[in-house]
Amino acid sequence: MTRHVITLLGMTLLLLTAGAANAGQQHADALPARVTIDDVLRLLNERSPRTIAERATIDVVAADRITANTLPNPSLSYGGLRLISGASTGAVSSDQLVVDQPLLLFKQRQARRDLADLNVSAEQSHVAASLAERRLEARQAFAELVARQEESRILQESRTELQRIEQIVRGRAAAGDRSQYDVLRIETEARTLDVEIMNASTEVDDASGKLAGLLGFPGWQPRADGGLEPGATPTDLEVLWDAAQHRRPDLIEVQRRQSVARGGLLVAQRERLPVPSLSGGALFTRQDTGTSLFFGASLPLPVFDRNRGAIARATAEIDADTRSVEAELAEARAEVERTRAAFVSRRQTLATVEGDLVQRVPTLRRMAEDAYREGQGSVLELLDASRSLKDIQLLHIKQLEMTKLAEEAVISAAGLDASQTP
Repeated sequence: MTRHVITLLGMTLLLLTAGAANAGQQHADALPARVTIDDVLRLLNERSPRTIAERATIDVVAADRITANTLPNPSLSYGGLRLISGASTGAVSSDQLVVDQPLLLFKQRQARRDLADLNVSAEQSHVAASLAERRLEARQAFAELVARQEESRILQESRTELQRIEQIVRGRAAAGDRSQYDVLRIETEARTLDVEIMNASTEVDDASGKLAGLLGFPGWQPRADGGLEPGATPTDLEVLWDAAQHRRPDLIEVQRRQSVARGGLLVAQRERLPVPSLSGGALFTRQDTGTSLFFGASLPLPVFDRNRGAIARATAEIDADTRSVEAELAEARAEVERTRAAFVSRRQTLATVEGDLVQRVPTLRRMAEDAYREGQGSVLELLDASRSLKDIQLLHIKQLEMTKLAEEAVISAAGLDASQTP
């Protein structure tokens, strides 16, 4: 009996695991095999599970609007009187029903509604700030994937070029102009390059998996369509700082949190005011049968509790949030300055690489091949020229990648990829 139960549980677990795997595979199949940066940002914004989960918190906070807009409930009370001994001085029994209704005469409900709206706005800013951080990570992950793909392409092209050189060397060796050492040396170089290609392929897959992981799509191995050339991102410090103050989501968030604190102070001040209640009901008597109407009003006297604790707390929160805004602004200014300086420096280095190195290597390779064909150069010089071309092309890709990553950091620091805040 126990063995059958264990077998049944094992089969159930296996079926559940297979179902989850199939669901994940179907989910991955629905995603594009090749993506542009616009595709990545759209997937992040619309389909990423993390984005959907964070946006759900806005509805949680928005539910407080219902509470803030609700009137206080009336209360129903009952009182009874029964004669149990002695002479009756009136009715032998009486019953009293009273309804009390608190009245928010000093705009407490309006202050609560305003605070609820401010909390929703602050939560929206919090979600936007979180999305901005992951948008930077996604843009940089996309750039890294493009760079790994370009490196793999360069190595593949270098392998094709090395095969062409290998044919030249084998032809010279067959003609007796060169020794078998040259053939063995170039074969060793080819095997070394094959290892580099295998590692590059692994790095492409890893970069692809990193991008899929950031978006929250298991089983997806996208390839990137795009370049690494920097765009027309401004580098004027004041332009960047002005954009950051108006568009950067985390700065907008702390400013809205400060507004929430001010709204909390207003609510605390309103709650300090008394809430009067109107009462109405009926009194029923028996023996001397009669019905009387009851009406009245009550007003709490703020003698001991004047809501001073809540007011002091709200005032302290305003002060703390003001200091937080000042700190965030100072840190954001420093970040804009840092990322701008890094981007400018990277771009200058890229111009140096492209102007002084990339254009010279093809000429050096051609000169080395001509010298080898004419018997004036060795196979080592020929391989050195081939490696130089490959290394400088890889250096160029690496510099493009670093420049692109620096540009993405500037865009995020200045909030250039965020919507304009009214």
